[in-house]
Amino acid sequence: CELHFTGKTDVSEPYKVFWKVLNRGPIAVERDCIRGQIFSTDGFKNKETTDFKGDHYVECYIIKHGVCVAKSRIDVPIRVS
Repeated sequence: CELHFTGKTDVSEPYKVFWKVLNRGPIAVERDCIRGQIFSTDGFKNKETTDFKGDHYVECYIIKHGVCVAKSRIDVPIRVS
C-alpha cells in the first residue's frame, strides 16, 4: 500500500520542509531498514509504502533561516489483518 502524508503551516515564507520516517520493530531490524534520515522535499507532500508491519512514525519539520520553527509527528502503526 501507499501512504500519502501532507502538512500545512502558518509560518511565513521563506522556509524549507523536511521529513523523517522511522521504521521500528523486528522486521525493520532484520531487513536493516530502520531509516530515520531527515530529508527535504519540495513541499508538504511525502509518499511512502507499507513494506512491513510495526510501530513506525513520520515527522515533518519547518526550517526557517537555519532554525527548526515547527515540528509535527504522526504515529503510523501498521498491522496485518
